[in-house]
Amino acid sequence: MPRSLPCNVIYLLPISSSFQILSDATQPLESQNFSPVVRDAVITSNGILTDKYKYIQKLRESRERAQSLSMGTKKKVLVLGTGYVSEPVLEYLSRDNNIEITVGSDLRNQIEQLGKKYNINPVIMDISKQEEKLASLVAKQHLVISLLPYVLHPLVAKACIKSKVNMVTASYITPALKELEKSVDDAGITVIGELGLDPGLDHMLAMETIDKAKEVGATIESYISYCGGLPAPEHSDNPLRYKFSWSPVGVLMNIMQSATYLLNGKVVNAEGGVAFLDAVTPMDYYPGLNLEGYPNRDSTKYAEIYGISSAHTLLRGTLRYKGYAKALNGLVKLGLINRDAFPALRPEAKPLTWKELLCDLVGIPPSSTQDALKEAVLKKLGGDSTQLEAAERLGLLGDEQVPRAESVVDALSKYLAMKLSYGPGEKDMIVMRDSFGIRHPSGHLENKTIDLVVYGDINGFSAMAKTVGFPTAMAAKMLLDGEIHAKGLIGPFSKEIYGPILERIKAEGIIYTTQSTIKP
Repeated sequence: MPRSLPCNVIYLLPISSSFQILSDATQPLESQNFSPVVRDAVITSNGILTDKYKYIQKLRESRERAQSLSMGTKKKVLVLGTGYVSEPVLEYLSRDNNIEITVGSDLRNQIEQLGKKYNINPVIMDISKQEEKLASLVAKQHLVISLLPYVLHPLVAKACIKSKVNMVTASYITPALKELEKSVDDAGITVIGELGLDPGLDHMLAMETIDKAKEVGATIESYISYCGGLPAPEHSDNPLRYKFSWSPVGVLMNIMQSATYLLNGKVVNAEGGVAFLDAVTPMDYYPGLNLEGYPNRDSTKYAEIYGISSAHTLLRGTLRYKGYAKALNGLVKLGLINRDAFPALRPEAKPLTWKELLCDLVGIPPSSTQDALKEAVLKKLGGDSTQLEAAERLGLLGDEQVPRAESVVDALSKYLAMKLSYGPGEKDMIVMRDSFGIRHPSGHLENKTIDLVVYGDINGFSAMAKTVGFPTAMAAKMLLDGEIHAKGLIGPFSKEIYGPILERIKAEGIIYTTQSTIKP
């Protein structure tokens, strides 16, 4: 080859050693007159890895990242989200001076307030719009805790998969997350979901009882679990007997979904919407609280998840104070729990009062008198004066302006978040009751109950924040400390996870009690 032509040095990798050949650098590698054996052996051409060996760069980047993380003495944790349950997570992790915490959120005020109380690295970012920034941030961590809305968890999980970083979240393992299960396995990482209260502690308490029963050769014949986040009794004086600590859309829409459960060997389907009231049952425990409950989602799937196919009854439900369901049922009848687009509430439309909106929903002119509106509303409610009174007390027949929103339920959510929010000095509470029917080898039937009641602290953490935040933080620290060895996409169903958490929550004031009776 003439010396005047550009010279390209190509490195090849034979079985025993490497050597070099020269080629024309003005021509692509594919056009060189090399045999297939030589071409497949080429590692780099013009300083660039060939397609077959580009994996080497990924290995190098992975090794460099591992080295950079190991050089630092601190374990790096990224907490995404600064909402209701984030503070107990930060408080718990901050107890370990060997953990460096970065917090990512698009809510500047919240992240600044947290920065005044905890030693964090604040990052202002919108996860849904800054995926590259998210990926870069995740790549520097040992662990990611996602406290974002559940729809964003898959986005975070993909970033964790790419950089082989473990992840935990309090939310349900949704179908969208399940689709990533193989990718999580291939990455060799651990992604733990359902670490909060419900789902979370309910799973852990159930599995502790189930595993202990199996150890003595007993079988589970029935499992019923009800859980609710409520205002403390003294703060429940409103038509819904309920208060919201964040956007109520999820709570409101929950009653529109159907539910499925197993009762005495028969599958029962409970309809959502107006018919959901038929599935509401008075609870006979804690009579001073006057509770009611209704089934939630699909309970039948827990026969497989919990490993209790022997059970003839499986029901997971939601607890509320008596009167909640009936008042909410009235809002459904009036068309207020509706997610369809409603152009009259968009920013460009003229302002609308609740009275005008209700007139529209019940089919009378917006100029109608208050008495005419009440008459039309009562008719729409089937003559139920209690539901009419609830709507009136909530201000839904008055002249307050309806918040701008895409749908009626979104507007109602914004309104109720202001109207029925917790005030200074007001407390919430958590109530959970798990009931088991356990058949022992002797033939005796053990009826076992587990009760969890937690109150919020005035000027401290709410009961909901504690029962969601602390278990999530504990699982995160267990991963950091190497206490959890399981890999893949998992929930807190193994003793390796639930055992230490159920023991450690007691130190945070989260105390559960058990009681059993034996029948021959």
